[in-house]
Amino acid sequence: MNAKPFRSPGSLVLVLAGAVLWGTAGPASQFLYDGTSTTPMAVAMLRMTLAAPLLLLIAADGLRRDFRALRARTPLVLIGGASIALYQVFYFQAVAVSGVTLATLTALCPVPVLVAVLARGILGERATPIPWLGIALASAGTLLLVGAPETDAPAADLALGAALGLLASLSFAGIALSGRALGDHHPPLAVTATLFTVGGVILLPVLLIQPRAVGAAFGGWPLIAFLVVVPTVLAYALFYSGVGRTPAAVTGVVIVAEPLTASTLGWALLDETLAPVQLAGAALLCAAMVRAAWQENERKTAPGTQIGGRG
Repeated sequence: MNAKPFRSPGSLVLVLAGAVLWGTAGPASQFLYDGTSTTPMAVAMLRMTLAAPLLLLIAADGLRRDFRALRARTPLVLIGGASIALYQVFYFQAVAVSGVTLATLTALCPVPVLVAVLARGILGERATPIPWLGIALASAGTLLLVGAPETDAPAADLALGAALGLLASLSFAGIALSGRALGDHHPPLAVTATLFTVGGVILLPVLLIQPRAVGAAFGGWPLIAFLVVVPTVLAYALFYSGVGRTPAAVTGVVIVAEPLTASTLGWALLDETLAPVQLAGAALLCAAMVRAAWQENERKTAPGTQIGGRG
């Protein structure tokens, strides 16, 4: 996509607001774990199933126009829906195991690097250069983040949290790639609503597998309501209201606000701290995210690369 001039001064603010709100999902889930006996699987299911109807309502106009076309691309929609369901499960589990900061950084920052690698290896986009610098930055950042903790958490928990975060990142790459293909032809918010609906249906068996955990989550119903409305429905609505009027290269940098927001809230509200070496690792991960996103934009990436959202 060619860089676009700003059509209104508020477009960048909308994109930034969406990214910041996405960053509140991890802290909200951590408060749920601390205050109730719920599980990450139950939280993931509730976020998907409760947000999907609201997203469908907001995206109703686009869905009415594109429903048949989306149905004709059912395999791609199923892949995207399964990917977004897996992302929720892995991410919320990572938060429960290792905390908001490490989970968010490892889940989100490698995504543009993984998208570039998978687009080349799976989709055969040979024009996509291998992001060697991004791979090096992301790898070094993850090792520093996990290997020099300033926390009482066992090293095994940190390693497991990083592994779950990277699985979440890989799942999100699946969302981005399927969304890239769908977003070439359909409104992004309509695609997001569709993927959330499919993902919610995939996670519905959690009601039967963990009924007590699902019920326990409603003991923290204000947090459930916040998780559904603020970092999901409102964040997507704001982001997609501004992204079409914001240059893609700028958007690729602004979305770093999401992991930075989550990390800041983890420090301010949950007493999560990073050692100096870990801060260097976090900086490398953010640099990898920006570098890979910028490289994608330089080759005129289709707008669908951002479909599916974050958080």
